[in-house]
Amino acid sequence: MNAENLHKGRRIAKNTMMLYVRMFVLMLVGLYTSRVVLNALGETDYGVYSVVGGVVAMFSMISGALNSAVSRFITFELGKNNPERLSRVYCTSVNIQLILALIVVLLAEPIGLWFIENKMTIDPARIPAATWVLHFSLLAFVINLMSVPQMASITAHEKMSAYAYIGILDGLLRLGVAFMIVSAPFDRLVYYAMLMAGVVLIVRLAYGIYCRIHFPECR
Repeated sequence: MNAENLHKGRRIAKNTMMLYVRMFVLMLVGLYTSRVVLNALGETDYGVYSVVGGVVAMFSMISGALNSAVSRFITFELGKNNPERLSRVYCTSVNIQLILALIVVLLAEPIGLWFIENKMTIDPARIPAATWVLHFSLLAFVINLMSVPQMASITAHEKMSAYAYIGILDGLLRLGVAFMIVSAPFDRLVYYAMLMAGVVLIVRLAYGIYCRIHFPECR
């Protein structure tokens, strides 16, 4: 019993340390990339990206709640040691994310377009760029939403080191994007939104590959 408690204590300490490292790295990267992106885009385009992305971010509260809910059900089935039920819970959560992603796109796309064309005070010449930002932001949100079952599985299995490493990868990719937009081959605002959607896709693939390798229910 003492050995088991010692093992659990070490695992908790390791997970906590990794989460602190992740938070520290992301905080530093975020502080630096914000300045670089602001200088590259300029005040106007940076504001456009923040406002349009904020319309999509209103729906992001769904992800946090779903992550906790899915993690709870996966943890429950892990405790019962029932692989068939565990796989069914995971597949059900994936189907739910697909349905929710479709609903969010159907709601956010027309609302976002109406907001850009009727409520935003920007140069009319920048409306097409803002529209592309909306499309790429919605794509990034949908990809993030589809990552919820994988993140919930990692949390349920207490593999916080993987969560931390992938989070650091996310931060480093965003840092790379901040430097890449300086030499954008076309409109910097659209290019930045496209690259950010690409970062979200890479992170989603990293979660998916890790879960498929380590967790049988995710296959």
